[in-house]
Amino acid sequence: MKAITSDPVRYVLIANPGTPRCEAFVRAARGCGIEPIVVPWAAMIPAGGDLDHLREFDPPAVVRLESPGKDVAVTQLLLAAGDPHTDWQTVPLSKGLLLRPGRQHQGFVRVLAGLRKSFDARPHLAPTACPLAVARMFDKNGTLADLSAAGVPVPEFIPPHEMPADPDSLLAAVRDRGWPVAYLKLNTGASGTGIVVVRWSGSAWAGTTTLLRRGHEFFNTRRLQPVSGAGLRACVGFLLREGITVQRGIRHARLDGQNADLRVVCVGGRPAATVFRLSPHPITNLHLGGRRGDWPRCRDAVPTRCWLDALDSASAAAGCFDSRMVGVDVVFEPGFRRHAVLEVNAFGDFFPGWTDPAGRSLHQLELTAACTPAK
Repeated sequence: MKAITSDPVRYVLIANPGTPRCEAFVRAARGCGIEPIVVPWAAMIPAGGDLDHLREFDPPAVVRLESPGKDVAVTQLLLAAGDPHTDWQTVPLSKGLLLRPGRQHQGFVRVLAGLRKSFDARPHLAPTACPLAVARMFDKNGTLADLSAAGVPVPEFIPPHEMPADPDSLLAAVRDRGWPVAYLKLNTGASGTGIVVVRWSGSAWAGTTTLLRRGHEFFNTRRLQPVSGAGLRACVGFLLREGITVQRGIRHARLDGQNADLRVVCVGGRPAATVFRLSPHPITNLHLGGRRGDWPRCRDAVPTRCWLDALDSASAAAGCFDSRMVGVDVVFEPGFRRHAVLEVNAFGDFFPGWTDPAGRSLHQLELTAACTPAK
C-alpha cells in the first residue's frame, strides 16, 4: 500500500461512530498525536463508495476502513445497496437477526468496488487496505482458493462448484468424504456468525451452532446451541441459501485441557501479534466462550520449529491480500507438528488490552506502519 509522507499526517477513518472498534482506534490515534477524521459508513454507502461529495477526502490522507457492523441503520443501507428494489428501511431488525446476510454482502462489495474506483482516481489518498482485498477476505471460499493456490496449508474444503444444493445431499457429501467433523460456515460471515459444527455419531449427524431458529428466521447467538435432526437440516438450508463454506474439521491441539488455536495479526505482511484462544467448545471465538491463553505458557508448549512454520504460513496468507493488516487464524493439530490456516480476517485486530513488550497496542503498531514513508 502507498504511504503518505506529509507532516503532520492526516488520518481518515471510515467507521460506525460510537462503536467499540471505532472508539478504540480513535483513542490509539490520539495517543500517537493524530486526531483522526471519522467518516460514517452511513455517509459512504448511499453514494456507492463515490467520494465526490465528501470533502474530508480532498487533502492527502491515510484512509482506514473499519468494520461496518453493529449498526442497524448501516445494515439497512447495505441491504438496500444489495437490493435497491426492496424498502429495507421499513423492515424491522431485531437484535441478532440474520436478515439476508448474503444480500448484505452483495451491497458491501458494491460499495467497496466504488471505493476502489474513488481511491484510484485520488492518488493523494493512501488506503491501508485495498477495498477489493477487504471484499475478498469476506469471501471464505475465495480466500481458501487463494490460499491453497499460494501453497498455504488449509483444511480440505468443498469448492463452490461442487456444493450440493440441499441439506441432506450436503451432509451425505461430507460423510462420503470420510470427514467425521465438518465446519459449515456462512461464507461471508465474521466473528463466528452463522457456524454449524457437525459430527457423525455413527448413526446420525449432530451439531453445535451459533444459529438460533425462531420460526422462519435465524438469529446469531453467543450461546452455542446443540442441534440435530430437522433443526440441523434447517440450519444447513439457511446457510446454503445465503452462501456456505464447508471445511473438514481439524482436531485442535489442546492447551490447559482445552481446544486451542491462534490468531496471528500481520502488519505489513509480518506477524505483529499472536493471541492464543482456548475453549472447551469446537468454536474458539473469545465472545463465544473462549478465552485468551496465558501467552508464555502456551508458547512454551509449541516446539520452536512448529511455531516458526506456523508464523511463516500466516505471513504467506497475509501476503495474498493487499492490506497492511490481516488477521490470520491458525490451528495446530495434536502434537503441533502440523497446522492449517482456517481463514483470514479483514478486521481481525480488535484485542482490547493487548500490548507488545514496548507497551504499544495493535492499533498503534498499525498507525506507525501506515504513516511510515515508503522506501
